[in-house]
This record gives sequence, structure tokens and C-alpha cells, in this order.
Amino acid sequence: MDEEEPWTCTVVRAHGLRLMRPEKAWRPIVTVELDKAQLHETVLGSDGQAVNVRQSFRLRGASLTSQVEVKVFHRSQSKKKGKKRNLVGSASCSLGDMWMKHGGEPKLRLNCQNPTNRSPGSRGRPQNGALVHLRLRPPPSFASGSNPALSDDEDEGAFSSAASTSSHDSETLIPPSVEEFPQQPIKRRRRVRGYCVNSDDEPPSYSETDDDDDEKPLLGGSMFNDDDEPDRPRTPVKISFNPVEWIAASLLPRYTERIEIPPELNFFERAISSVTVYREMKGACGETDFERIFTRLQMEWTYTAGVLVALAAVDTAVFSISPGSIFDISPVARGAVAASSIASGLGIACAAWFLVRYAWVDLHTFVTRAEDIMSTENPSYFFFAISARIPSLLMFISAIALMLFMAIVAWSAWPMAVLGLSFLVGLLLGLQFLVFGLVWVAKTVRKFFRFLVRIAAFREPVVVEMTEKN
Repeated sequence: MDEEEPWTCTVVRAHGLRLMRPEKAWRPIVTVELDKAQLHETVLGSDGQAVNVRQSFRLRGASLTSQVEVKVFHRSQSKKKGKKRNLVGSASCSLGDMWMKHGGEPKLRLNCQNPTNRSPGSRGRPQNGALVHLRLRPPPSFASGSNPALSDDEDEGAFSSAASTSSHDSETLIPPSVEEFPQQPIKRRRRVRGYCVNSDDEPPSYSETDDDDDEKPLLGGSMFNDDDEPDRPRTPVKISFNPVEWIAASLLPRYTERIEIPPELNFFERAISSVTVYREMKGACGETDFERIFTRLQMEWTYTAGVLVALAAVDTAVFSISPGSIFDISPVARGAVAASSIASGLGIACAAWFLVRYAWVDLHTFVTRAEDIMSTENPSYFFFAISARIPSLLMFISAIALMLFMAIVAWSAWPMAVLGLSFLVGLLLGLQFLVFGLVWVAKTVRKFFRFLVRIAAFREPVVVEMTEKN
């Protein structure tokens, strides 16, 4: 084809280029270069679409073997003079390959440039799916005589014919004659067989019709044959697998961490655990469990010490009451307030001891100090669990003794109020036990009446039968 019938190329659009630059919107510059000689350039919109789809390039002197190189550049939109272009991606292939693979609407995948840390586009994201959509129009002489859907052999002949003919030749492209060479004997290679586990025999999973010399190649290609024998007519090889003799991969792990299950608590240990932290400390497996117990005990000792200080202040105020007051203080009341003051004083001392020894240390020191002296290989926290609740126990004793003192003193002034309020508080505290007792009594009475009804129903037929006999 001569220069009067050139190929035409149009840049339609570009895909996947928006995130390749850190700028929010930029206009790609697309260049089409033919054989390093002709250079055509167009600027696309910020959305990747061509501004003028009717604008096309004439590739003069192009043949099917001509190399077409498509490049995409970026240029800064600032007003700085001498703005430099930055190469974003490129694609290169021959005109014949482009026409054979894609036809008139080729979509070329760009090889994106790897950004460096010094370049201003290093913050962009590499896009593996960047494409440039072109539109090719061959000369009329080529379009009337070729078909992009031809087979490979016909395309090669058409390419060689199109490159050698001129515009005065016939419009029909005839592939040139190909010299036939004498066919070489096809070599073959023996198939490598596997082996059976725990057996020296051949694997029974292959169905064979011939011996080793008559085996067929697995892939059926001549490039895999190495023997000097000529290849025999190819027949399909039937491969079957015995479902009993295959070996499956083990899905179960071969190693699991040893999990130690703590032994069950006996009756005495369960009784102690109901009022202490013995169960939690015995079942603790890591630092997380010990840290939770440590935080709980710190808060308990702190609040208990505050309540004990308040009780001690009340006891001190009671001791300052003169004998000629409006309330008569009996010897029992004086003993109760004395017991309350003793318990509150001991509780304050115990809480201070625990705060000094355990509260302001790290977790590892707390665990070490909490172990019993008689601990063996397995650490024991039995005695520490009991002693840690002593401040709370003394607080309870001090509160009960102070309540008893106030009740005795108030009894002399208003006995009915003391009985009524004490009964109401006791009823509310033990309401669930009262309801449980009532439900249990109701069920027992119901079962008893059912038992009586069954006995009466059983004896009635017997009495009737004896009456009929008489």
C-alpha cells in the first residue's frame, strides 16, 4: 500500500488513569509513535474521554510489521515555565498483532511506571488495569481483502502479502506458497510412573493396554518425546483413580497446646470460695486473670478502710455520751459499742497492712507474695484468700455491733418501732427465701391431695366389687 492509502488511528478514551497521580483531576497526554519516525499527540479530558473523537492520525507508510508505541504523559497545570512531562505508562506492539488480536477497536494495556520517592507522583497508586482504547481503520485495499478473524497461518500469509503488494495489485490478498520440508520422525519420551505406598508393585490406578514401549505421551506433543522411535498413532489414554488407595492430607493439627484442667473443688474448698476469691485465684491461668483479681482486691481494701473509719468515728462519738443523757445506756449496749469499736480498729489496721504489702506493687510481686509458704509444685493461694477478706469481715462485725447498740438504746424509747422496722427489713432481705418456701409448701400440699385422690379412686372399685359379690 502506498502513502495515498494510510492507516488511520483515533484515541477514544483511557481507563484506570485517575488514581495514578496524586492530583484529583489531570488531563492525560497520549502520544502515538510509528517506527520511531512519526509522532502524533492528543490531550484527553480529565475523565479520560477524547475531546474530539473525529480527530484521527494518519499513519503514512505503515505496514503490518510497523511498531506502534503508545505513551501516556502527565504535565503539571501550574504556570511555571518549562513544565516537564512525566511518563505515566506505555504500551508497544506491532500493527499486525494489534489488528489480528483486537481488530478495529484495540484496547492496549499500559505498563505503568514505578514511582520513585523523589518524584512528585510517588504518592499515586499503581493501576494494573490501565487501558488505552484506540480505533484503527485500515486502507480500503487492505480492508476488502483481509479478515481479522482469520487463523494464524492465514494471517501470517496475509501480513507478508500486504507488506509486499502495492496499491496497483489485486484487492484480494493471496498468501504465498510455503515450502514443505520432509517430516521429521516424531520422538517420544517414556512416561514416568509413580509408586504405591508400602508396596513394590506398579500402581493399579492406571489402566494400561500396552507394555512400557507402547505407552502414549501424556501431553501428546512432539516436543516432549526424546526416544528415537517414530511415534505411533495417538490414542486417548484412560486414567482412572482408585478411591480407596489415595492418600489425603491430614487436616488435623499435629501439635496442640497442652491444656491443664484444674481439679474440681471439694466441699470445704467450695464453702471457702463462696466468701473469698479462692476459686478465681486457683483457676487463674495467665496475667490477665491475676490482674483482674488484683484490681478487685485493691478496690475492696480501699472502700473497706473508708467504711471502717466512718464506723470508728461513730463509736468514738458514742463513747463521749455522758451518763445523764436522755437515753439510758445499759451494760449490754455498752458491750455492743465496745465490740464495734474493737472490730473497726482491727479492720482499719488489717486494711492498712494489705494496702501497704500488696496494693502498691507490680503484678508479678503480688502473685509471688500471695502464694502460701507451704506451696509445692502447684502454687496454692488458700490462706491468702482467707486473710484477704478479714477487713470485710471485721467491717461486718463492727456494723452489726453498732446496729445492736442502737436497737437496745431505741428499745427503751419506742419498742414497737424497733420491732416493726426490724421485721420489715428482715422480710425484704429474705423475700426470695420466703417465696421459695411458700411455693414448696404449695407443691407439697398439691402432691399430697393427688395421692389421696388416687388412693380413693383405687379403693372405690374394690368396694363395689365386694358389694356385688355379697
